[in-house]
Parts: sequence; structure tokens; C-alpha cells
Amino acid sequence: MNKLLITAFTSLTLLSSTANADFLGLYVGGGSWSHDPSGGFQSQNPGSDNISMNNSLGLSDESEGYAYIAFDHPLPLLPNVRLERTALTHNGVSSGVNFNGQTGLTGPAVVSLDSTDLTLYWRLLDNWVNLDVGLTLRKFDGEFTIDTETLLLEETIPMIYAAAQFDLPFTGLSVGGDINVISVSGNTLSDTRVRLLYEFGLVGVEAGLRSTAIELDDVDNVTTDISFDGLFVGAFLHF
Repeated sequence: MNKLLITAFTSLTLLSSTANADFLGLYVGGGSWSHDPSGGFQSQNPGSDNISMNNSLGLSDESEGYAYIAFDHPLPLLPNVRLERTALTHNGVSSGVNFNGQTGLTGPAVVSLDSTDLTLYWRLLDNWVNLDVGLTLRKFDGEFTIDTETLLLEETIPMIYAAAQFDLPFTGLSVGGDINVISVSGNTLSDTRVRLLYEFGLVGVEAGLRSTAIELDDVDNVTTDISFDGLFVGAFLHF
């Protein structure tokens, strides 16, 4: 992943030269994401199938939690910080598939891509329009298991981060979204959210759509072209 790191840090350096922040805030929140899997993955060992998560393993919607904490400050050269944990695990059953060099595997199947994000960002605009740019380091605690065979995906991958939020005056309502993305040497990751927010006092609620796509070319001996899409709802405290 060295090329990914070089590309992401170079882009971050260019963006941060014009960034600033002029407010102070602490956000603590979490919620539930209902994610529907699609696509497939393959071990790089000879004779392995391209395994469809839906057709080969019978994976379907799951609802799991996410939680985050974010701190914004008025120091222009130092980044703001957001830390987020997302659970992303699906369980199914395989029937006679070839995986990781083994043939005819029948038994429990697990696709798990739990992740922890550390996002460093700068606020470029702070009024009724908020605009953030920065860098996310995403640590995957991944697992692809078919019967007795398991491949682990344990990688930390940098992504360019951007977020925008538009406040609707006198309503407490806002609309916004964020994206984390990187594409280098046949490896592409994108994670996009759009949301509607409502704040009353220190408390806020949010709801929206999240889409995560992961295309990896022989990373930790696994190739993927998979995505997870669905609704999320959550709540947060803003101090």
C-alpha cells in the first residue's frame, strides 16, 4: 500500500495549505447501518472460485452499529480529529465452493470487514455552509472464511476525505454528506454518506444512505469487487 500512502499524503499537503478552523466543538454519536452486500471475492491461490456473496453464500441484509467521536478546534494549522468504528459482518453458508486452494468446501461462511477510521481534517468554510477536507486512515479487521479456510485482511489504507453540510436557517435542519476515496494501482475504495440532520439543544439525530465499495487486487492474497449499501439512522451529542 506504499503508493496509496504517497498519493494520499501528497494530496493532503496541498489541501491543508489553505485550510483553517474558527470554532470549537465536541461530537459524540452512533447509530445503526442496515447494509446489503453485493459482488464477490476470490483467493489468489490456484483453482479458487470467484465467490458471489449473494448467490454462493446466501448473504443478505444485516444491521450493525457505528460509533464516533469528533473534536473541532480554532487552531488553523492543526487538524480537527474524528475517530469512528463501524461493524460490518455477514454470515452465510457455502455449498461446494473452491476457496484458498481447497475444493468443494461446504459449511459456515463469514465475510467481515469491521473498520476503524482516524480522520484528520481542516474546515475551509464555517457558516451556513460547512466544508471540510482531510485524510482518513482506515484500519480493516477483515476476515473471509469458507468452512475451514480463512483469509485475513488486516490493512491500514489512506483515503482522501471531504465533507459538506448546509444548514437550513431557523429550522434546526441540515443536509450534508461526506466521502472517503482512493484509487491507486487497481485498488479502489470509496465510502459515501448523504444525510439529513436535526439538532435541538445539545442533541441531534441523523438519517441517510451509506454506500461502501471495495475493489482490491491481490491484497493479503484476496481480490475483491464488493459493495455494501443501505440506510443508517443515528443520534449524537454536540457540546
